[in-house]
Amino acid sequence: MIKTISRIAAACTLLAAASVQAFPDKPLTLIVPFGAGTSVDANGRDLGQALNALGKVTAVVDNRAGAEGTIGAMAVLNAPADGHTLMVTSSSIPVLDPLTRKGMQFDPIKDFTPICAMSRTSNVINITGSSPIKNAAELIAAAKADPGKLTFAYSSATTRLAGELFAQASGIKLTAVPYKASAAGLTDVASGVVDLFFIDHVSVAPLLQSNKARALAVAGDKRVGALPNVPTAKEIGVPGYNIQPWFGVYVSSKTPPAIVAQVRDLVMQALNTPASKATLERRGQDPILVCGDAMAKFQNDEIELWRGVLKKAGIEPQ
Repeated sequence: MIKTISRIAAACTLLAAASVQAFPDKPLTLIVPFGAGTSVDANGRDLGQALNALGKVTAVVDNRAGAEGTIGAMAVLNAPADGHTLMVTSSSIPVLDPLTRKGMQFDPIKDFTPICAMSRTSNVINITGSSPIKNAAELIAAAKADPGKLTFAYSSATTRLAGELFAQASGIKLTAVPYKASAAGLTDVASGVVDLFFIDHVSVAPLLQSNKARALAVAGDKRVGALPNVPTAKEIGVPGYNIQPWFGVYVSSKTPPAIVAQVRDLVMQALNTPASKATLERRGQDPILVCGDAMAKFQNDEIELWRGVLKKAGIEPQ
């Protein structure tokens, strides 16, 4: 009997080892829980290209926008936890959602395992190109003259908080308008249906280039290389306004540790190449390759940082 049990245990061990050794045995799906054309999408596609360039795996991007990232996140959790389905997301889901949203279908912290943080960028205050408002001072003056008249679009926790925190920091009142995906919100900014979108420069770049939107200021105290003439929040007199979303890769927390390690190694190899770094820098994003346990600590530090920011701002989970 003991020998039989030992043989079964040995067979199971061999099967498990074979399963790990076979990874990846099919294409990787990179689920982006936000729409095409966003900075999250750009990072997902960059990662897919970098993974494909390794010659070890095929990676495809699958956009699953909606419900501030919930639809895409659930798609990852409902897929087999075998390491072949990854989530490429902004810090909205792993950092801000746990602090700002009630009744979520999943726990962003417990249900996902961090793989690697990829890059960081800054949010930009963008206004419709047809607006008579030409700079941040005029924006603040107009909002104070008619509280709540000016509207801003949002499609994630980051873009919602970016608008709300700017309003608080500058002493104005804005009206928030939710969108399923940022593309729809940007379309309405371009046409003047809504006035503002507090979103990163990568997502809004086509509108800026066509003059359908105008960048008024960059969150934080560092100008964006792609927008050298756009002042920072500090320069416009709102020094406490600093929104810097980052982008990272996750898998379901049910994924076996041995496969998590292989996924992490693949992603690290893909991101730690001159081509990947050059792509990020060309787009005006700062590379931050932090992986595994170090990424988990990085995420926890970001959560505590934002917990303090939200408490000071008096923003409660909704």
